[in-house]
Amino acid sequence: MSLSIDGGFLRPLVETDVHQGYVDGLNDPQVNRYLDGVKASVQTAQSVCDFVTADRRSPSSVLWGIWTHESARHVGTVRLHGVEHRHGTAHIGICLFEPRCWGRGLGAAAIGVVTRWAIDALGLRWIEAGAYEANVASQRAFLSAGYAWAFDIPGKYLLEGAPTTVKVYAARA
Repeated sequence: MSLSIDGGFLRPLVETDVHQGYVDGLNDPQVNRYLDGVKASVQTAQSVCDFVTADRRSPSSVLWGIWTHESARHVGTVRLHGVEHRHGTAHIGICLFEPRCWGRGLGAAAIGVVTRWAIDALGLRWIEAGAYEANVASQRAFLSAGYAWAFDIPGKYLLEGAPTTVKVYAARA
């Protein structure tokens, strides 16, 4: 199954999609600054494969790879997780680990198509994303993908050791 976006496509990741650029990107402080769990430890090909395997086997998540037409390997991921069918809700997150793809609207397009798929295919009614207040690029991507600001969580989470606000955005069916 794949989803089309302007300039590329998405499909669920499998272990053979893991490549050194993906691993290196996850370890890059410029890329992982806002990826809380990823930067907790150095990522390896094995740890990334293990994550892809766990996600692939999970009944409550889908990890999509983002490919551009000019790239043979994926340049980012969108993860739909915490799918709760009873309430029709889920969480979504994005990572473009190829800086050359930043600022091109690729993230917003990927978020939008996965959100539409989640609403149409899974029957979800509420999909939410949290972004650190300093992560303006993610906030813009979610707003561009049709999300609306829902609420703030002030001071609960730490960014670089200091309490910060997390802004929560939501898309509704």
